[in-house]
Amino acid sequence: MQNELLQETQHSYYDYVVKIEGGCQQIANNLRTGKQVEAFEMIADLSEGVEWLITVEKHMLEKHYRINSCLNDMIDMLKEVSQALEIGDSVTVADLFEYEIAPMFMSASEWTFEKIEN
Repeated sequence: MQNELLQETQHSYYDYVVKIEGGCQQIANNLRTGKQVEAFEMIADLSEGVEWLITVEKHMLEKHYRINSCLNDMIDMLKEVSQALEIGDSVTVADLFEYEIAPMFMSASEWTFEKIEN
């Protein structure tokens, strides 16, 4: 049962993480085409999703599974996004999503959890 739950959690992680690159592009496009409300909703959803991914990574590590992801780098980028949003600089926010964050997830389909020794 527990092993099955671990596998389901890993699959959910993989399913979500591979969608981030496209989501980042869509956020950038929405910001550039005046669809601020949609972009901000997507940014909020993405932030929640990243929190969930980090939680999964922590729990998987407790179960001796490790993954090489770029989530720590993304957290730094989201701080920059937040600072740009605070001053209303949607051009910088769009650029961050398109040129900084999205490329981090280009290889996300290759990320896998690996069992590590206790």
